[in-house]
Amino acid sequence: MTIPARRTLLAAAVVIAAELFAPCVVHAQDATIHAGAYLDVQRGRLRAAALISIEDGRITGIEPAKNTDIPAEAIDLSGYTLLPGLIDVHTHLCDNTHLGEEWDPWTLGAPAFGIIGVANAKKVLLAGFTTVRNVSEPFFAGVALRDAVAEGLVPGPRIYATGPMISMTGGHGDWGNWMGPQHDDTTPAEKIADGVDEVRKAARTHLKHGADWLKVAATGGFASHGTIPGAASYTVEEIEAAVQEAANRGLYVAAHAHGAAGINNAVAAGVRSIEHAALLNQDSIELMKEHGVFLVADLLAAHYDLVATDKDWSEKGYADGQTEYDSYAARVVNAHSAGVKLAFGTDAGASPHGRGAEQFGLMVAAGIAPADAIRSATLVAAELLGIENDAGSIEIGKWADLIAVKGDPLTDVTVLTDVEFVMKAGVIYKASTRSPGHGQSAE
Repeated sequence: MTIPARRTLLAAAVVIAAELFAPCVVHAQDATIHAGAYLDVQRGRLRAAALISIEDGRITGIEPAKNTDIPAEAIDLSGYTLLPGLIDVHTHLCDNTHLGEEWDPWTLGAPAFGIIGVANAKKVLLAGFTTVRNVSEPFFAGVALRDAVAEGLVPGPRIYATGPMISMTGGHGDWGNWMGPQHDDTTPAEKIADGVDEVRKAARTHLKHGADWLKVAATGGFASHGTIPGAASYTVEEIEAAVQEAANRGLYVAAHAHGAAGINNAVAAGVRSIEHAALLNQDSIELMKEHGVFLVADLLAAHYDLVATDKDWSEKGYADGQTEYDSYAARVVNAHSAGVKLAFGTDAGASPHGRGAEQFGLMVAAGIAPADAIRSATLVAAELLGIENDAGSIEIGKWADLIAVKGDPLTDVTVLTDVEFVMKAGVIYKASTRSPGHGQSAE
């Protein structure tokens, strides 16, 4: 089959798919929302009732609401507080690891990961997350999911995808670590690369296949066989090769890193964000602050794994899960207090999808102010993704990504777990029976 013929068939397939999934194909609407209040995330305070005008998927006006001027066709959210759509910068939409033994990726065909991603993408969107960064998905399933959402074939958040994680042999992303030496693991679920040249080629391959970001494993992981979370994996030079290739296209690298040595290597190499950082120390905190590197700390996944599930952690050398979780949360708060940019990431997949907002309560309980917790999922997350001119706050010119909740999230951040209205780019995807709304809903 020639390349032009292949492209013709692909275009035909997209048209057919669009017809089959017509109920999911939505278009930006022009609308006016009557909000009872909206959150000014920059200043950390509620603004009074307002009329928010939307055209072509963007906010075009914000005016004080007066009883005499409410247009009859306005979407009535006068009993609600509006916030900008939430952003989760560490998701695994095509993964259900939280299911434990019920989830066996070795038994699944590659297309199954994309199908699972479709179901999870809808859950996350309806929970109020209108944008996510989807990191390290097998077989580029996350890239395909991103494109399906962008084309309107399936409902989901706006997705920035990394493609498979790049890992060293025997590292956190090497699926076959548990195999005997007589077996050879050849699965392309993740990308194994050793040395500067192989990492560079892996980065170029990912970019060739449409990755928005790259992700490297700078240390071992807690959920991978035979690796040591605190031990460094790649050298500075190896990580730097990926950073250089991404930078050539104006893109960035995220580094999975738990231990200080791996964190420091990744920061020195020029990564944009450190993911997890369960074992970071003061030196790492100071280095991250100095270089402006973002911390993406997944308190929700840590709490789910260490506290919510009934596991025996003695074999890991832990006194108990709660103590380990509290220690991690304290390190995250320490980094935030020191001035490290804290971006909201839940590691959804390691924890159940659609429950990301539960992390706000964990952040506040650990000692982070509600306004800062919300900023981590709006302004700071948008800055990390480089979309701060389009997302992260309710301002004229930005995307009409809006959610509505009952109550004041600055006094009770847990109200964010009950989002009743979701709009992405001017399209209504959720409007509960209590929030009138109008237009097409994905529910």
